Amino acid sequence: MAAHANQDMTQRKPKIKKEGAKRHLVAFAASIILTILAFVAVAYDVVPAGFTVPFIIFLAIVQAFFQLYVWMHLDQKGHEFPRVGIYAGIFVIAFMIFTFVYWVW
Repeated sequence: MAAHANQDMTQRKPKIKKEGAKRHLVAFAASIILTILAFVAVAYDVVPAGFTVPFIIFLAIVQAFFQLYVWMHLDQKGHEFPRVGIYAGIFVIAFMIFTFVYWVW
C-alpha cells in the first residue's frame, strides 16, 4: 500500500502554466510602440490639436492595462482580489469625473 501511495506522489506534478519570454517581449514591444505613437503625435503634429490630449490619455490607459496585466500578472489565477480593487477604483474615479464634470456645467 505504501509503495502505491509513493508511486502516486512521484507521478503527480503540479500543473504550472509555462510563461515564456515571448509574451513579455510582445508586451514590451507594444509599450514601446504606444510610447512612440504618443511622441510622434505631439512632436510632429500628426494628430489634430484638439484631439491630442484625449489621444495621449487613451494611449496612457492602454499602456497602464498592459503594465497591470502582463508585468503585474493580473491575468493569472489567484489575483482576483487585486483585480476587484483595481476595477472598483476605476469605477470610483470614473464616477467622480462624471459627477464633477456635470456639477460644473
